Amino acid sequence: MRIPRIKCSGTVFATLSALEGSCCGIPVLLRDGRSHIDLKVYISSDMEGSTGVVSAEQVMYGKPGYEFGRRMQLHDTLAAVSAALKWGAESVTVNDSHDRMINLDVSMFPRGVTLISGTPKILGMVEGVSGHDAAIFIGYHAMAGTEKAILDHTYSSKVVYGFKVNGIKLGETGLNALFCGALDVPVSMVAGDKAVCLEASSLLGETLVTCALKDGLGRNAALTKTPDETSALLSEAVKKALDAAAEGKSPVLKMEAPYKAELTFHTTAQADAAGLVPGSERVSGRTMVFTTEDIFEIRRWCSSSIDCASLAGY
Repeated sequence: MRIPRIKCSGTVFATLSALEGSCCGIPVLLRDGRSHIDLKVYISSDMEGSTGVVSAEQVMYGKPGYEFGRRMQLHDTLAAVSAALKWGAESVTVNDSHDRMINLDVSMFPRGVTLISGTPKILGMVEGVSGHDAAIFIGYHAMAGTEKAILDHTYSSKVVYGFKVNGIKLGETGLNALFCGALDVPVSMVAGDKAVCLEASSLLGETLVTCALKDGLGRNAALTKTPDETSALLSEAVKKALDAAAEGKSPVLKMEAPYKAELTFHTTAQADAAGLVPGSERVSGRTMVFTTEDIFEIRRWCSSSIDCASLAGY
């Protein structure tokens, strides 16, 4: 069944999959449901929002705490995978979405799971999501500038101060949800710290299933739960997410073209370097803008701009 796109709030579309309603003031539609057993599930796995992770050294390759962060990312991802298979998903695809994207060990996954590993990837954190029935974001974190959010950032802590599309502030969760929506894939669940769960719910509405694995006290401190506890929480949340997806209630986020992406950097030197990327327009000392009819071009522009900016001196 084709879902009509409904314009709302000037630029954002939200479609849920047989009732009319609204989420955060955004009009929605719901579509016919289906069975768990024919659901193709996609999992985007990041690290900062994983069980117990609170500091940069736990998420950076080569640092003393990295193996802990890697182990916790795998723990949470396997908990979600196991739950999806337990509740009858037809297939599960996992995309390693942290940093160099070679953190997850394929030998640890059960038969029948596909792991997307390595970088660069055209769609980055949601590479391979096309054709799936439900997207689940695991280990996610809040956007840059969020209070009491563990390791809050938007793609790069050192480079990106803020990011918007068509005037709407977005983090990685929001932009990845837009890419999924452009491919008609609903985001059924977001798991990470409490802050990212609130961010995701605010953007995607109350039918989104969220799973808070820790509660930030600041950027590098949190009230954490044990792996046994988070395994149980993730299993329950995945079941709810698949129920919502099967019933056609998971949110699909869409936005009306043209798309105006806006990157604000920490320094003018970074903006100088980012200005070398074709199509960029400088609108202030630290802010670059890019306008396109193709939402996926935003991914390429962001990646290129951040890479250039990261090479800038002080």
